[in-house]
Amino acid sequence: MTTIPTIRLSSPADLIAVVPYLLGFHPESSLVATVLDTENRTVGGTVRFDLPSDQADAARLARHLTGILTRNMARQVMLIGYGTGAQVTPTIDAVTDALKAAGIEIVDASRADEGRYWSYTCTEAGCCPSEGVPYEPTASAAVATAVFAGFVARPDRAALADTLAPVEGPDRDRVNAATRAACARVRSLLDADHDWYHEGADLIAAALECAQAEQELDADDVAWLGVRLTAIFVRDAAMTFIGRYDQETHVRLWGQIARRVPPEFAAAPLSLLAFTSFGSGDGSLARVAIERALSIDPGYRLAHLISMALDHGLPPSITSEVNCADMAGEIEAQARRYPQGARPTLPEGW
Repeated sequence: MTTIPTIRLSSPADLIAVVPYLLGFHPESSLVATVLDTENRTVGGTVRFDLPSDQADAARLARHLTGILTRNMARQVMLIGYGTGAQVTPTIDAVTDALKAAGIEIVDASRADEGRYWSYTCTEAGCCPSEGVPYEPTASAAVATAVFAGFVARPDRAALADTLAPVEGPDRDRVNAATRAACARVRSLLDADHDWYHEGADLIAAALECAQAEQELDADDVAWLGVRLTAIFVRDAAMTFIGRYDQETHVRLWGQIARRVPPEFAAAPLSLLAFTSFGSGDGSLARVAIERALSIDPGYRLAHLISMALDHGLPPSITSEVNCADMAGEIEAQARRYPQGARPTLPEGW
């Protein structure tokens, strides 16, 4: 579930217009549920699903969504289906029945398609005509609030995923060469008594300082960081820095590393990006990062854990449980006890 800064609504059209900014992309063939605080007329969390292809899948989606909203103690929601009536209506019907049975109030349910919306809850022809109500996204105060807060609506979900596409060209060549040199250096030190953990943690701290200053790392630092993050304890140490730097710094760093390292090394920075994005409430970015991580390494455990949290609609606040000061000391102690867990694990061929 995605959480956002305070955005006030004055009409259903406001929510329809602002949803692409909450998700990070314009949804197509989708069901979006948004938790509301109607007393303060504000938007809470938002969750999106692909529209199901048949009635059985619609019933499963309805049960799943009800579970998510119940776990998040939602009491009032607005539903928006994006697509044609034939695509949207069966899903809205199934979800409406499930939410009502769970005691969750549906403040409004609507369908949006090609610049118009239709309400499933309004029966007044004066305000909700059969031909739909046109809406203009750029005229919405809610959209202005989202844009001012730095939110961007990309054309579609694929465009959001493309923001994590691997960098190509000269930088790719430089980082690949530096990664091979780093791997050779690692192999020469594997039998030595080497402090992999603290060197890795120091490298992460230096990289975060660069990211905070909005500076890009050079190829050698990207390569070394990518190689060091193949060690589980070093990767876990990166999460202990979240409370010491703002979320934007972490997202900037791990997004940069994920795009620039050779794909075989990207699962760790992608998972760190997903973890920090999830913690900051950007569920859409977390989801596309995890999908890419699992496409690279289907067995990557941290990626699976974050994926499960997203699938079950767990609140971003759960990430605070691993940001306590004691975690760094525990990981360091584990690295001393099991030094092999702090050593890089090089992918085949490197």
